[in-house]
Amino acid sequence: MEHEASLDIFCSALEVKEKKKALYEGAMKACPDQVGVETFRILRDAESEGIAHLQKVYEEMKKGKASEEACRLVSFEGEEKRDFLKNVAAEQKKVSRACSDDVAAIESGLKLEDASMKLFDQQLKSTSDPLLREFLERVIAEERRHYIMLADLKFYYVDTGNWFLEKGRQTLDGAGAGA
Repeated sequence: MEHEASLDIFCSALEVKEKKKALYEGAMKACPDQVGVETFRILRDAESEGIAHLQKVYEEMKKGKASEEACRLVSFEGEEKRDFLKNVAAEQKKVSRACSDDVAAIESGLKLEDASMKLFDQQLKSTSDPLLREFLERVIAEERRHYIMLADLKFYYVDTGNWFLEKGRQTLDGAGAGA
């Protein structure tokens, strides 16, 4: 029974990831602002990698031989994260509101990421298989990172000035300066 439930979880995960990938692909093409394009590209690529990873794990699960390594997901760290943040900083001088209309796409992404987290959290609560639990915990963490990234992008478009104050660790001229 546990094996059958595991397969259902993977089918659901693949379906959700395919929907998110399509959303991010469309949003990336529609957004003329480089910050939005880069964010949606990273999210689309992360979903593509997640789909490939899930398909591999799914095939192993069907054969009854998923390994512990199958539970390892790639995190959004290192060079890709640095490049993303560098691109955001470069955009500071030419911030445009061109993607403001795409806040709806961002909100759709937020809803999908939230729905994914809830789906996988419910599955996590109902399984006792340690391998599946570890896998689900990692998937939830990945979805949470995507959610945070989208929330950050929404903040960027809705309140660009404050986004730069908060993310750039900048202060207002003279504020807090010692005499």
